[in-house]
Amino acid sequence: MELPSDPAPSPPPARPTSGVEAWLTAGLVVAAVVALAYLCGYLAVPIVDDAAISIAYGHTFFSGGGLRVTPASQPVEGFSNPIWTLLLGLSRPLDLPPDTYAHTLGIVFGLLALPLFALWGPASERRAPRLEDAAAPWVAASSVTYASWISSGMETGLQAFLLAAAGVLLLRELRTGVGASVGLALGLLCLTRPEGVLYTAAACALWLVHRALERRWTGRQALGIALWLGLLVGGWLAVRWVYFADLLPNTYYAKRLWRFDGPAYVRNYLAEHGRLCQLAAVGMVLGLVGGAARARVAALAALFLASGVWFAWRSGDWMREWRFLAPLVPLLGVGMAAGLSGVRARAAWLRGRGARWTWPARAGVAVAALGALFFGVPALRASVLRAPRIKPSPELPYEFIAERFRHVREMADRLGQVRPLLGYPDLGGQAMVLRQAEVIDVAGLADYALAHHAGNYPALEDYLVSEGPPVLLDAHGPSGHLRGFQQLMSQFRAEPGDHWRLVGLSDKEDPRCPGGKAAALAPDREALARLFEQDIQEGAAERGLKRWRCVFAYKPLGELPTRDAREQLADLAEERGEALEREGKLVPALRHYSLATLLDRGDAHRRRKTEALRGRIFPRPPGG
Repeated sequence: MELPSDPAPSPPPARPTSGVEAWLTAGLVVAAVVALAYLCGYLAVPIVDDAAISIAYGHTFFSGGGLRVTPASQPVEGFSNPIWTLLLGLSRPLDLPPDTYAHTLGIVFGLLALPLFALWGPASERRAPRLEDAAAPWVAASSVTYASWISSGMETGLQAFLLAAAGVLLLRELRTGVGASVGLALGLLCLTRPEGVLYTAAACALWLVHRALERRWTGRQALGIALWLGLLVGGWLAVRWVYFADLLPNTYYAKRLWRFDGPAYVRNYLAEHGRLCQLAAVGMVLGLVGGAARARVAALAALFLASGVWFAWRSGDWMREWRFLAPLVPLLGVGMAAGLSGVRARAAWLRGRGARWTWPARAGVAVAALGALFFGVPALRASVLRAPRIKPSPELPYEFIAERFRHVREMADRLGQVRPLLGYPDLGGQAMVLRQAEVIDVAGLADYALAHHAGNYPALEDYLVSEGPPVLLDAHGPSGHLRGFQQLMSQFRAEPGDHWRLVGLSDKEDPRCPGGKAAALAPDREALARLFEQDIQEGAAERGLKRWRCVFAYKPLGELPTRDAREQLADLAEERGEALEREGKLVPALRHYSLATLLDRGDAHRRRKTEALRGRIFPRPPGG
């Protein structure tokens, strides 16, 4: 098998209009960028609540609290986009409004992606830009899906930018056999979205096939790419294990039982944008037979599209407007451009190997271009005309959730809670408004126990009761299943607005405080350390858990036992738990492990050990 061959090289004739065409193409790309910016401004998409999750994590990190959704919460990877999380977190040291910053940064990356997608053909063919290269920018500029998601505060714009950059670098480095920068782009892509691994696999497959067909192996170049990927992806896996005690993000466990109709998700996109997808498919076929340089572009676009569509097909999504497919939209234009470029090449070849731009060649290209315009312009127009329907109903806005949690903050303040323990979903707005709270994310995204025991209701209830309970709880909508937890809900009473409040909780009393609130808060930090030690020595871990919940909710950090003292107490509680486990006293052992975990500020490895034992005591039901 051989690669489709290019026309035999020969000195190109003078082409006085080639410079004009390059300038016209640049003008079209700039116009597409301006048009997309206008469409983003027209839609005025507010940042979605999921984007605020990344902002909250980033703010905690840059405030010195580590990778936690709030400084008081557990170290859990409740995000799936580490690079974007860190970028959004910069709004804190830069003292910029976080929602405006996230909105603007996503749009900037989404706009910058457009000229990079236009460079795929020139990078592969080593030529100046031509008119067909403007197809990708204009497909993106007319897409409400693309404009909506790059404006949403999510990582879509960065993902599209890195896809475009990876394509340019891979195509150039395949052609030249020099450089390994594509490894950097692909590594960053893997740290931007989980499906980045699929795009990396697709790029590696094209690399291996191309080198095999060329019968040329550039070992040093391949090693450089592998080193970049190992440094970035392997480095993050090491951080993930050390810090979060897992090799997969917590969101994987939280969402594994969520069911969305992925095939319908993809089919609905095809039904809405069928003409564009058909044009892209035809273009990729023409590109594959248009010579080696065009085949590289078409193959890479097809592989990236297949990877992204497969991910969407397998996962689906509850959000509208095809979030997972949005960064792939420009690739439809890349496919069209590859086809038109292939037609150019073959039209010139059919006339004569030495004639690259004769009148027959011009006629062939003109027919292909007119066909693309005849079918493509109405499709792009139909895509743009969706904007008035999409604009009035944006995805779940962060500000809507934040407003709800401002009321929760007022409730917690009236109760005198310094660091309230809360059990709510809708993590983004909650974490941004209640920065001092300790969050038990009942949706499981930012809670290790709730994610790993998802679907195992006895284990979930034991966790919420024994390591809490929260002072305020949400038990409707996505957390409505909590109402079936009789032991848990017996400790709460309903409040207006779908809130549940711990029975006996007031500004003067807290049922979690051993001996009463005043007595539990009276000891100083040294006396508290002795009381915790007494709880452990007497095997009264449940009392110790309540004591911790009481003092952590009300006392300033400077009045709690020192970090060294808490680590020593945690070690003591863990040793006591191990002894009880060996004796077969599993529930008391679990309570000591829980106490060790909380005293050590939620240490992820202690949490992993605690939840492994909880899973043994409350095994997952068959099929769960």
